[in-house]
Amino acid sequence: MNQHTGIAIDSLASTTRGRRPVSKHKQRVFLAATLLLTDLVAIFLGLALASMIRFGHVWTGLDSRNILAIAPFYVISAVAVRALSGEALIRLAETLKRGMLALGATASMLLYLLFATQDGDQVSRALLTLTFACAAAMLLVLRPLHVYFARHHLGGELYSVLVLNDGVFPVSLGRHISINVSGRFDAANPSAEDYDRLAGLLVCCDRVVVRCTPDKRDLWAHVLQGMNVHAEIIAPEITQTRAIAVSSFAGRPTFLVAKGPLNLRDRMLKRGFDIIVAASALLFLAPVMLLVAVAIRLESPGPALFRQKRIGRQNRLFDIFKFRSMRVETCDLGGRRSATRDDDRITRVGRFIRRTSIDELPQLLNVLKGDMSIVGPRPHAVHSTAKSKLFWEVDERYWYRHACKPGITGLAQIRGYRGATHEESDLTDRLEADLEYVGKWSFWNDVAIIVKTVMVVVHPNAY
Repeated sequence: MNQHTGIAIDSLASTTRGRRPVSKHKQRVFLAATLLLTDLVAIFLGLALASMIRFGHVWTGLDSRNILAIAPFYVISAVAVRALSGEALIRLAETLKRGMLALGATASMLLYLLFATQDGDQVSRALLTLTFACAAAMLLVLRPLHVYFARHHLGGELYSVLVLNDGVFPVSLGRHISINVSGRFDAANPSAEDYDRLAGLLVCCDRVVVRCTPDKRDLWAHVLQGMNVHAEIIAPEITQTRAIAVSSFAGRPTFLVAKGPLNLRDRMLKRGFDIIVAASALLFLAPVMLLVAVAIRLESPGPALFRQKRIGRQNRLFDIFKFRSMRVETCDLGGRRSATRDDDRITRVGRFIRRTSIDELPQLLNVLKGDMSIVGPRPHAVHSTAKSKLFWEVDERYWYRHACKPGITGLAQIRGYRGATHEESDLTDRLEADLEYVGKWSFWNDVAIIVKTVMVVVHPNAY
């Protein structure tokens, strides 16, 4: 490729949409520094407020050399828990979670230091407790403000992306800067000068994405290997196999098409949380559950508990426990008929416990057994239908929701997707929420769903 061709690339890069890609690395470093400064300000404001509450003077607490150690300990903790990472800069939930983790780690380190040096008697425990409480409150106020500042400073995007088009592609990739290099850069035989000019473009971006025909992918992969940039090549056919990543087996590349949503650490965390919550709830609610069982037996003959086959994790069937809300002779073990608002099969006690979701309480036993989790996609009966179609006939992605354990409550429930599935949309709305939960699982998201569940225990669609 001649020199003129290389100049054409530079010229096109400078004129495409009137913009050039600009790396946001320095902006991210600046914002990480300002976030750390914001946290330190929050800590010292918390210390001053705690000192005012404890001693009546703002600066009295600052005389303690041990409490002043909070700052360096916080810096170490913030780096360790990635409280200054890119995601913490622009995502509200992430910045609050990691900020609290860093503050908690700081408190643990400081308490250990006081214990190890036997200086605990020289520090006011009340002041120390108040300091971290006030600092946490300040972080909850200042960190969200910094998120809004960072989003504005970064233009809403954490990284700058450059798209290189080597061919004709009618579909746009959004607002990212695109440069057409077809006929201007010969990936099969580039010279040192060509590499230099291409590097002049790539050094200004954080991520480069190449769109080219299949026969040129190896060439572009070779070109980009030594460019010291995060580079990717679009391969649309991967969508046909629904691959989620590229892996390898026996030295050969493979398409990763499925994996569990949780790693070992997350599974242990979620299981431990489930056991603690379920056991505590059973102890606390045992009197209520006993009264409900007695009321069910008094109103209609038959067992107080109702068992039904439901689809669980890995699409395996399990027996779910519920308080019986219908007369025994009308119970639907297969779930072929959804309960309706004026369903004549439901007893008076049953109508009350369904409206208040009390009928779901025995599922705490399913959680202890390991069939269910506190939070997850709600398990459905085998023969459940939406507009006379089985759920998996409505949407073939239905089976994907069973990659994790079903839950007593879930994202779909707090969004109001409950009740009978008369229309196909009644299922697809829930399915979208379930797939979102599976794909974006986090422990703190589970906690948030539990808290929000309290607000929708009594719901118009619960009948």
